[in-house]
Amino acid sequence: MNTDLLIPIIMIIFGLIFKLKPPAKINFMYGYRTTRSMQSKQAWGYAHSHIGTLWLYIGVILFFLIIISNYFVPIEKKYLSFIHIGTGLIALIIGIPFVEKDLKEKFDEHGNLKK
Repeated sequence: MNTDLLIPIIMIIFGLIFKLKPPAKINFMYGYRTTRSMQSKQAWGYAHSHIGTLWLYIGVILFFLIIISNYFVPIEKKYLSFIHIGTGLIALIIGIPFVEKDLKEKFDEHGNLKK
């Protein structure tokens, strides 16, 4: 297996897990753990569902882009791997501001849904 595909595969797996079966309890060990997401059970569930969806879609897109670029981009493979890993790391992080923005818009400072 191409190691360039590890990050997209991890994104797809955790995207599915967070979307379909997020961590049941708010905890400090596993899950989407930010101050906003940990304010309430509702915020916790919403954040996991949202980041799960983003990671799933981004992971699938990145997976296919990496496969295609390995065949068609005329760059030495070791340099292309660095580009893929860097892009994958950015893709992992890029969803966080979107989820945090949505949490801020939908939930108050105590984690209750805004009315």
